[in-house]
Amino acid sequence: MRSARMIAIGLAVLLSSQYCILLIDGGQEALEEEEKHFSTSRNTGIVDLPTWRINDRWTYNGELDVRDFIATSGVSTNVDFLEGSLVKNIDDIYVLEGVDNRSTLVYEAASDGTYEAEDIELDGNEGDLVVEIDTTEIVRASDLAIVSQEATIDIDFQYQILWWTINIDVADLVISQTFSPPTEGYDFPLSVGDEWSTDYYQETEYTGSSDYVDIPADESSHESASWEVVSRGAPGVSYATCQQSYNITNYDSNGDPTGYRWFCPAVRGDVYSSFTQSIGFLANHELVMYQAAPRSKQISVELEFPLSPLNMEQSVFANVTQNNQGVSGQSVEFRYGIEEDVGTYATGSDGSAEITFNSGSESDDSIGGPDTGSHGVIVWIPGQKIIGASTITIDPNTYPVDLIARSEGVTVERVRGNQTTTLDPIVGFNAIPGDMLTFSIPVQNRGILGSPATTMSVEAPDGTSESVSVPPLSSLSQSRVEVGWLVPQTQAIGEVSLSFTVDPNEEVYNDGNRSNNHGSFSLFIGRAPTASLSAPSQSLTLDQVSFNGLSSYDPDGGELSCEFIVETLEGGHVSSVEDDCIHEYTWDDDGVFSVRLVITDDENDQGWSESVVTILNREPYVTVNSEYEWTPVLSPIEFNVEDSVGDIDTQNPSAPVDILWKQPCEEGQVGFYCTVTPTSEGEYTAEIEVMDDDGAVVSSTKTIEVRNIAPTNPRSEIWLGDNRMIADSRGVFIVNEGDSLRFEGWADDSENDMDTLVHIWSPDAEKNPDIVMETTGRKSTMEYTYHTSGMHLATLQVVDDDGESTEALIVPIEVMNIEPYISPISPPLPAAEDSLLDILIQVTDTSGDMHTLTRCFDLDPLSNSDGEGTSADDCDLESDHLSRSWPDATTAPEMIIFHVTDDDGATASVEIPLDIRNVKPVPKADSSAFLDVQEGDVLFFTANGTTDSEHDMANMLYNWDMDTTVDSDGDGDPENDIDIQGQWIEWTFNGYGSRTIKMTALDEGEGASVTLTVVILEAPFSMSEFVSDYGIILAFVLIVVVGAAVVLQKRGSADRRARPDSVQGKRRISMDDAFDDPQYDPFTKEEVSLESPADGNDGGSKEVYESVESGVDRFSGEGVAEAFEELTGETVEEKIDQEGPEDVAVSVEEALDDEDIEALFED
Repeated sequence: MRSARMIAIGLAVLLSSQYCILLIDGGQEALEEEEKHFSTSRNTGIVDLPTWRINDRWTYNGELDVRDFIATSGVSTNVDFLEGSLVKNIDDIYVLEGVDNRSTLVYEAASDGTYEAEDIELDGNEGDLVVEIDTTEIVRASDLAIVSQEATIDIDFQYQILWWTINIDVADLVISQTFSPPTEGYDFPLSVGDEWSTDYYQETEYTGSSDYVDIPADESSHESASWEVVSRGAPGVSYATCQQSYNITNYDSNGDPTGYRWFCPAVRGDVYSSFTQSIGFLANHELVMYQAAPRSKQISVELEFPLSPLNMEQSVFANVTQNNQGVSGQSVEFRYGIEEDVGTYATGSDGSAEITFNSGSESDDSIGGPDTGSHGVIVWIPGQKIIGASTITIDPNTYPVDLIARSEGVTVERVRGNQTTTLDPIVGFNAIPGDMLTFSIPVQNRGILGSPATTMSVEAPDGTSESVSVPPLSSLSQSRVEVGWLVPQTQAIGEVSLSFTVDPNEEVYNDGNRSNNHGSFSLFIGRAPTASLSAPSQSLTLDQVSFNGLSSYDPDGGELSCEFIVETLEGGHVSSVEDDCIHEYTWDDDGVFSVRLVITDDENDQGWSESVVTILNREPYVTVNSEYEWTPVLSPIEFNVEDSVGDIDTQNPSAPVDILWKQPCEEGQVGFYCTVTPTSEGEYTAEIEVMDDDGAVVSSTKTIEVRNIAPTNPRSEIWLGDNRMIADSRGVFIVNEGDSLRFEGWADDSENDMDTLVHIWSPDAEKNPDIVMETTGRKSTMEYTYHTSGMHLATLQVVDDDGESTEALIVPIEVMNIEPYISPISPPLPAAEDSLLDILIQVTDTSGDMHTLTRCFDLDPLSNSDGEGTSADDCDLESDHLSRSWPDATTAPEMIIFHVTDDDGATASVEIPLDIRNVKPVPKADSSAFLDVQEGDVLFFTANGTTDSEHDMANMLYNWDMDTTVDSDGDGDPENDIDIQGQWIEWTFNGYGSRTIKMTALDEGEGASVTLTVVILEAPFSMSEFVSDYGIILAFVLIVVVGAAVVLQKRGSADRRARPDSVQGKRRISMDDAFDDPQYDPFTKEEVSLESPADGNDGGSKEVYESVESGVDRFSGEGVAEAFEELTGETVEEKIDQEGPEDVAVSVEEALDDEDIEALFED
């Protein structure tokens, strides 16, 4: 690694150094003239102690190499490097007491560093590792030695789970270190070849906590370290002002390098550094920005003699300027630490203060070189914390002039091909033919006075010599003479030397020590080793691939070092130095990788050989497992590959392969487990494919037996039309009688059984178990209608082709009765008495109830005719059709009720209003006045022929006003008298003349009237007295005679009844007909059959004579003649035949006894 680093440094020098361009030109000329040499000379000045200001800031890009630290910590992680940045800032300048028992002016420098490694693994978790290092250093201002430092280290691991970031505190550690004496990383003034060492006492305290690494115990120890300025040139970084930096390498007590820094005077600090921290980190930092604090006001310190004898009094000038103008009267403090010389002074008018001090004789804290020590001389302004400093070197052996040819400071730059290397003791001073070498030879004046210009003679390894000018040099300053030499191809193997002498002609007369004017430098000219790499052309991942360089050799002899540089998966390279020149390496992933063998001989000459190895991917592996070898169909079964899948060369241990099940899984098709539910009987094969991170795909299968099961989980739906019914909280479906229901049923089974499932429905299993319906298929449909209310149970059972069946699915259905409904009916129109009223009621109900409905009319809602229930629920007529009349409006109901009852006792009823209206009677009256009527004669009057309703006829009142001109009741109205009542009356008029008779037929209403006019003839003689004297006797005799005649007539033969009366103008009267037929008119002239006396009155009386004008008119009246014929059984004839004694006709008076008259009136 050191060789590679130095090669890179040398290349940077070549690309950036002015004088290296001259070397390249000289090298090109040497190719044309192999023996051509060149030489130059230049003054390099003195690199003295820098001074810092508060807020001076350096920003670095940083890298932490934690491989060794991780290897020893016990932490499981793949992290190698962390990258980040570090900012160093001067926070304060103050006087610190007690530094080796002295008051010391110090800087306080704070550094904040943050470093991160992304996507790494820590104990099986993938995330980011973050390291924060905050350091506080106390630095002595007189020589930049470290007094103490404290580092706070916070190590965190962050990983993410879904949307949450989890932070793991790996370690919190505080390291405090103190050094006595302070460690000098620099020894000003600096010059290549300077070496110094220090023995110091170190105390280290560790505090903090960690669950991952052990916190070290506190420790203290005596340590020793050494430093060397090994080279000057480009540091290998791109910071432009630092191309002439000094490489200061640090060694431990064993002489092993522990780190190095490139000090850049232009930035007053390091431009690059690489050191191992106390806890094991290797920290590399490269400057990316330097920000100097404002320096308008400055202090320069000029020593009278930078190189001084011991205990010499001399002056130092403190110059204070503000914007390059001297500041007068400025109070400053002078500090010369080794002598504890501290004083306060003020500048004069020119801004300068002259201070006298004694150089002393005390050595510094480091050992190195011929001098006693080098010490910082400081002048500062405490209030403003502005420092000026310079270094004084005290030496017991000093001369006015002492030119020294410094062999230890010679540097060699070697150009080999396109690679430039600065040679140093670590790299080794050697070359091979064809190398272009540039020797840089320092000449230093270690006198206390300046030296004049002179020359240096240089003799090249090939024996040629030349003289080079050396400029005047002040005390301790130096100049470098650069000489180029192209190693000839014919140069023999072996040591060659370069010799040089400053002031060879001894022209500098006051050079007090010429023993050091001559110097020499040796290097080895050898040959590059030949590398031979043996490597296989291809191999598998994870195979241990062996390489060897056993056939390599070195022409100039000596031991060979074999370094194998192998390309990694990430594209980087890892190197390994193998003593046996055999190296083994394993690649975790496939690809094409380069392998280089670098052979280094004792002279650090190198040869190399390179080969390419193709690493082939290993396929992933997978085996499908199952706990069972068979499963019932439709039962889930789990396949898994949890313990039988992987990719041994995966780069993603948490997910080594991509898994894809070839069938749908409950868990998804990606994962270790796949639960499936076979839907068909027979064999079922699960298949999986896995693909590794290189795209290689392998598959595996597992076959199990799937056995038959009975159908399960029968389910049903009930639809009413397009609406699916929902069960209530009891799980019961509520339907109505007569609803046409559609039942749909199905069950679960294997797919191959679904189309052959037999669905057995029993829609009314409890009440009608004989009703069974069967369908075959995936789903069954059944239509059914319930005609009876109540709870019904439908059952479904599903049977597969193996005879296995489900348990019966019971579907409870509660059928609700639908009450019968009576269609609206319009009220019937008003009806007359005895008019036929026709009412038809429309009743609807479910089809099942229609034929069991009880339809009833309650014709008298006011009476409970059946003695049950109420008066409104009688069933006077069981029908829905009523055809009826009412004879009496007064007794007819105002309404009737129709009610209907179904088989569940649900009823409906409607009230039907009735309006039965009374019909006025049609009166008719007649009399026996068809014969000449004389005053005193008895006349018969009849109301036969009057019509009305049957009921009214039976209850009719006949009121007779026998003379409408006479007010017989004295109420003032002569026409409303009731002189006599009856359907049949007899009346005798006193006096003669015309009489108007009014007959009023009175039903429950107002009644109706008719009038008759009767003319009474004057009697030829007066019968009134006779009647008055014998009226009662005559009446009695008349009644007896009439009754006897009637009796004799009924007993007599028919031929006797047919004989004509012996009395002219008289008729026989049928008393039976007169009493039995209300329409009978005994005075009609028409003949009436004796066998059918009731039929003789069919025509009835057509008209009522309101008046009788003559005897002819009286005989033309039909009613009286017919009535007479009906009473007597004879017709009126013009001639009266003579009858036998037994056939003597009687008059009405004779024929009618009291009982007959009473019966007639009752009718």
